[in-house]
Amino acid sequence: MAIEPSSRNLYELIDRTSPSNASFQTDGGAATMDFIIDRANLGALVSDILGSVYKAGDGTGRLVRRLPAAHPYYDWLFASKITNIEGIQPAGRSLGETYQRDKSVNYIYDFVFYQKYKVTVQFEPRPYLLMNDTDLKGKQQQLKWYYDINDNFVNFTDPREYLRFVDIESEPNTEFLTSPQGQFTFKTQSGAVPNDLPATNQNGGGIVLRIVKQKVKFTWYFVPYEIVFAENVVSGFGKVNQYDFFGYPKGSLLFEGIESKRYPPPEVLFKVDPASGSSVAQKLCDVTFVFSCFMQPYRDLSADIPASTGFKITYGHNLLPRAGELKYYYVQTKNPSNPALDGRPVYESYPMERLFKLD
Repeated sequence: MAIEPSSRNLYELIDRTSPSNASFQTDGGAATMDFIIDRANLGALVSDILGSVYKAGDGTGRLVRRLPAAHPYYDWLFASKITNIEGIQPAGRSLGETYQRDKSVNYIYDFVFYQKYKVTVQFEPRPYLLMNDTDLKGKQQQLKWYYDINDNFVNFTDPREYLRFVDIESEPNTEFLTSPQGQFTFKTQSGAVPNDLPATNQNGGGIVLRIVKQKVKFTWYFVPYEIVFAENVVSGFGKVNQYDFFGYPKGSLLFEGIESKRYPPPEVLFKVDPASGSSVAQKLCDVTFVFSCFMQPYRDLSADIPASTGFKITYGHNLLPRAGELKYYYVQTKNPSNPALDGRPVYESYPMERLFKLD
């Protein structure tokens, strides 16, 4: 495994009683450490400790990440905050203009610099797996994106960014499906009324199926904000997964929308906006992809479901129950006036791997 070359210039502060501490409870834990750093290494301190991210320029859609520093002993804790930077041993005075990239802002003119600095870092657990760029690049794969009913496709590189900085949560719930066809009837032991009389919809009868669905959310942390309106994300709305994804069978995940939390990075970078040509501050976000998951038990499936093609997925959201036998069948469009519109599934499919690809 490749090692992140960050935080190599930090030295823990020594005292008769350790200034560093840690605490743990049933729902997590945290630790704090005090370090000493030379002034010469102060410039890259923030990104070295807290990490950074930006889009790679190699056309693969991957991200370039500097991972946050891990605690040297409790290695499941990662740096989440720098709570204090304090100068030690004054070394002189300097002018703010020496360090200001934008001389037009109202900056502090005069300040004191020190030979060394005491840095206090807080460490906390993360709800996702961390992986460095070198290890992730070894996991890239080539996939096909089938985009029409004729199974025409384009190849694309899947950087597999969903293997890191991604957390998954699921909320199961039940729904009721009713059918306009078919009917239940009452059945009594004696055969007396209301035996064989229809249990109509008016009195709460009719064909009703209770189904189990899940609200599945994939949250991708610490990513460039432009992923929210990226074409790879917009193209997936209202479609089902074309491939098995995180153990969810193809066709079972219907992409409903996104949620996002936007924030500035720990160390703000500026880049050129391609639309306006002006410099803008980098923004990051935690983006959540929201899916409706529908997986029918195989005992409830008809034995006469056609095989899936690359584009038409014959499972999950593209199946409907048939009244009478209460088995799920594949359904597709039928247009007598325009046969060219025949054969389309209820939901088109899309490689959800592309959601985690920033082109």
